[in-house]
Formats: sequence, C-alpha cells, structure tokens
Amino acid sequence: MKRNSLQRIWSQVLQKAPRDQGRRLLAVAALALASLPQARAQQVLVQANVADDTIKTTFGPNRRYFGHAYLGYAVLAGPAGRGAELSSGLASAELRGGGRFKVRFSQLVALNLDLGYAFQHFDLAQTDHKVVPNATQHREEGLSLHQLYSEISLRLNAGRRGNSVGSYLDLLAGGGWVAATAHSTEDEPAPGIGSVETTERGLPYLRRWSGSAGARLGFDRYALVGRYRLTSAFGPAFAAWPELPRWALGLEIGLF
Repeated sequence: MKRNSLQRIWSQVLQKAPRDQGRRLLAVAALALASLPQARAQQVLVQANVADDTIKTTFGPNRRYFGHAYLGYAVLAGPAGRGAELSSGLASAELRGGGRFKVRFSQLVALNLDLGYAFQHFDLAQTDHKVVPNATQHREEGLSLHQLYSEISLRLNAGRRGNSVGSYLDLLAGGGWVAATAHSTEDEPAPGIGSVETTERGLPYLRRWSGSAGARLGFDRYALVGRYRLTSAFGPAFAAWPELPRWALGLEIGLF
C-alpha cells in the first residue's frame, strides 16, 4: 500500500470516528497496527568489519614474515686437482629443493633461514692420469652424494616493490650432512653384452660434513645462485687426493 493511500484512509477514519477522544485513539491505533506489514526494513548494501581494516598484516612477500618452497639446479664447475677432473657437459650437477623462512627487519634488510635436500653428482673424466677414486678407467663413472643442509643468508633489498619479493642480493653461509654416498661405474665386459653397471655405497673417503658460502641475485621468484664449497670433498685420511671442483653455479625458482 502506497504512502498517499494510507494518509487518505487515516484522514477518513479520523473524520468518521466518534467524537469521544478515547474511541478515536483506539481507531488510530488499530489502523496503525494494520499498516505494519506494509513496512519494509532497510536493505544492507555494504557490510564491513572495521576492525579488519585496522589489523596490520604481518605475513606476505614483503611483510615482516614470509615462507615458501623452492627448487634449484646448479652445474658443478671450477678447477679440479690433476686426476680428479670432471667430464664436459651438464652431467656434473646439483639438484636442490627446500623451504625458506624470511624475517624482514626493514625495507632494506632481511634474514633468511633455509632447510632442504641436495643431490650432487660428479661425472668423472676418464683420463690416463685419473686417480679418484682409483686409476681404473670405465665407460662412465661418477660419485653421488645425498645431502641434508641448512643455510642462513643476509638479504639486501633494492628498489620499490610493494607487497612482492622484488630485487635482492643474498649473502649465503651454510652447512650440510652427507646422508648417503655412492660410486657408480659402467663398463663393456664382452661381445653381446650391452654393459655392466656396479654401485658401491657408504664410501669411506667422502667427507660427511661440508660448509659453503656464496651469493644469490634475484628478482621475485627467480634467482641466479653461486656457492663455493669451503671444506674438502674427502676426509682427513684422504687429504692427499686431488680436490674435486668446488663451485656450484645455477638457477633457483621460488614456489609461491
């Protein structure tokens, strides 16, 4: 019922109602109650929690705290001792996967803590002067290490980035525990047989603990990484052996 129609009805009722004041008031009250179902409540168009707007977000790519997983690939390179050279190509490499937790102290400085797993494979060159791990030559030969590592890094941020990781330089220092080792070879034994493969595990000459330092230059989820192994690849009892290449140079991709 429209507003004008209600006003006309009210006017008629007041005119026809008895002159007695009490009866007139009862008639007005009855008409008002009859018109209540026609009233409609206001519709809520926008609803917001004011408290939510005033709470400071502390977790995110450029907030105080941030965590994510990542994957990395690096080529094992650099000078090697005579008799411990690697074959050419990309077969000597490191695959790395882990998680990173970042604490930001200011717009320019943050600290990262990494935990993860790394697999390293050294593809040994078969030369006449080979001595690691022995002088015997094979069709293919390699040393493999399964490593659990932790790494801490100081992050220096650069430029404006909003709530994103942005451009940065990380200064790295870390260490790892070699959980498993293997020495694998492949040979041609006799006509009619494709190859013979052998694997030796639990190698006593490889060092169980390692330390490294390096740098990571990145933008958002992509980064170029270089690490230098500070410790020898071989244990104290094999310190006279020529050293394996110490550098790992590659790419890292953040998963966020």
